[in-house]
Amino acid sequence: MMDGTQTAGAVREEIDDLYFVPHGPQPLRVLAIEAHALLPRLLARLPAARVTAVTRFDGLGLPASLAGRVSLVRADTRVQALPLPKGSYDIILAPHVLTEALDPYDTLLALSRLLTDVGRLATAFLNVRCCDVLAGLQAGEFPFRAQRLYAKAEVVRLLNDALFKEITFAPGAQAAAPRGAAFRACGFDDTSHDLTTRVWLVRADRSTGAVAALKSLYTKETRAELARVLHRIEYGVRAEENIERLQALCTREGIFRDYLEDFVREVVTHPARLSGIIERLRLT
Repeated sequence: MMDGTQTAGAVREEIDDLYFVPHGPQPLRVLAIEAHALLPRLLARLPAARVTAVTRFDGLGLPASLAGRVSLVRADTRVQALPLPKGSYDIILAPHVLTEALDPYDTLLALSRLLTDVGRLATAFLNVRCCDVLAGLQAGEFPFRAQRLYAKAEVVRLLNDALFKEITFAPGAQAAAPRGAAFRACGFDDTSHDLTTRVWLVRADRSTGAVAALKSLYTKETRAELARVLHRIEYGVRAEENIERLQALCTREGIFRDYLEDFVREVVTHPARLSGIIERLRLT
């Protein structure tokens, strides 16, 4: 698991729920959960996307402008599994899932399984360490009856347990800076402007950046065959035969030396056993 926080320069209040959704012509498969208000801007960012919108509200339909561009599913993700195939989405946009989930772990795990192995979840959460919340607690107030609040460390643990590998935060809505300064003076840690951030935006990836890059160049079937051959060579199972298979696979699929070396480092337990063998191969 990896995590990071994007806070280059001053905190940017204009960051919103689509911050971690890419722009471009890619025909990505997007699952948008309780995000109807974001659909027009989502499709403007990704005009070729195939979007499935999920809502639990019976009276909430799709505007005519989105007809034919978005599929609608009626389901309550808080209490039921979505009737959708596993591994079928590149992006899940679910800005309220952490705040509204009845069982956050089960909900996140179910969403993780709907993503491809290089898929991404874009979500957000209310920050329990925000100075406004802390000031309310000082006054004996905590007016959050139907909403969950989190600290960043707990969100990292939840997403890690739900099989996400790389987690990135960006600051969303902000609180007043002077109030945050008062809590810093009392000894509260304020890493990455945590005390003045009401809402943290979250990007959670199913693979680390390095692994995602490896998976993007060749098909799942090619990567699986490559892993099988490498593991057999690693443990001496018909080594010469499998070295020939490795050479043939690399030639057929155009696997180049740098890629193979990176792949070995990621999937092989004892990469030193293959270093001399890879040097012998005829690779580009």
